[in-house]
Amino acid sequence: MRQVDRRKFVSGIGAATLAGVAGCSSGGSGGDSGGDSGGSGDSDGDSSGDSGGDGDGGGSDAPAHTDPSTYPEFDPSSPEFPQLTSTLLDAGFETGAMSDLERMQENPRDEPRYGQAVAETPDDESEWLDPDTLEFSLTPTEDPTVYEETLRPLLDNIEEETGKSVNYASLDSYAAQVEAMRSERLHLAGFSTGAVPYAVNIANAVPFSVQIDGSGENGSFGYRLWLITQVDNPDIGSLEDLKGDPKQNVAHADPSSNSGNLAPRALFANQGVVPEEDYEVSYSGGHQQSSLGVANDDYEAAPVCSTCIARVIRDDQIDPTQLKCIWASDPFPTTAFSYVNTLHPDIQEGVRRAFLDYDYQGTTIAEEFEGRGTWVEIDYATVWDIILQIQESLEVEYNTGDLEE
Repeated sequence: MRQVDRRKFVSGIGAATLAGVAGCSSGGSGGDSGGDSGGSGDSDGDSSGDSGGDGDGGGSDAPAHTDPSTYPEFDPSSPEFPQLTSTLLDAGFETGAMSDLERMQENPRDEPRYGQAVAETPDDESEWLDPDTLEFSLTPTEDPTVYEETLRPLLDNIEEETGKSVNYASLDSYAAQVEAMRSERLHLAGFSTGAVPYAVNIANAVPFSVQIDGSGENGSFGYRLWLITQVDNPDIGSLEDLKGDPKQNVAHADPSSNSGNLAPRALFANQGVVPEEDYEVSYSGGHQQSSLGVANDDYEAAPVCSTCIARVIRDDQIDPTQLKCIWASDPFPTTAFSYVNTLHPDIQEGVRRAFLDYDYQGTTIAEEFEGRGTWVEIDYATVWDIILQIQESLEVEYNTGDLEE
């Protein structure tokens, strides 16, 4: 593990990725998260996406979108659809590239589009927390000891940089995590994607960093939402084709799933396709079930988490050349690492150094988190804008009783 200069690391990646975008169309590496298909990336945060695929059959009886040889050449920096899922995986398009993260933050928003802004550190020093032991929690899991052991290099550096001991707190739900920070019993936390706005609005959490895979030239982060169907499905070649009479049978993962249900309900509606009004929603029980269900012709299509279907494909459960992606979102961010706003400023800075000034690529952290051994700074209002767009569309109210475990 080596210490790094956070400014040189971020600016170096930014220069490399921006040069690649400016110079040619070879485009970025992959990541895991979702927003605007087709990668339009407009600055106002409208993450609707370009569905591609006109479905014009040309001189053949079958529409063109059933013939992969007619698909446009894939450029990750400006993607057009449809595309074979195998093409997307070869390009690393199941995740976001650092160029995507750079683009998200090129035009920072002054305020989040929905909910409250990130709380400032209080001016009144009597409100600052200066505990002897920092309580830290990561996204709840069935076996919290795994994360505690995995994160040991980071926890050791937090102790070194702050002069405080660190206790890994085992919490059994997202709601418990948020509530613990609200009551100032939890000082540091990694909140899952959808829980981050709850933590900001309820617990005065300050999200400052996300994990990336910094081992490659550009790095990758997050995941996307992919809309998949069978290559030989003649009726569906674009998002708009989900509208039909009779209604198409489309698999959503689970009612509480972000990318498997909540995100498509919001993002598809922004594109003029309203689930349950324009197509029939069938809950499959999960992303794996949705992916397998489309592959086995149980459903006409499914919105799925890109990294979830990637795992199914890499386990040889699906032939990726038999499925096409007809729409894809911008990357969704993953876990946001945060501290409570009342933490003493000196401790805040020490925590930031422990995350941002060290390279964890050669540690257990990178091994456990699929290569994500580097942390970079983020701006909540811009990087989480796609998530806030979804929650605004669904009129989410921020209270822990509505936060799924």
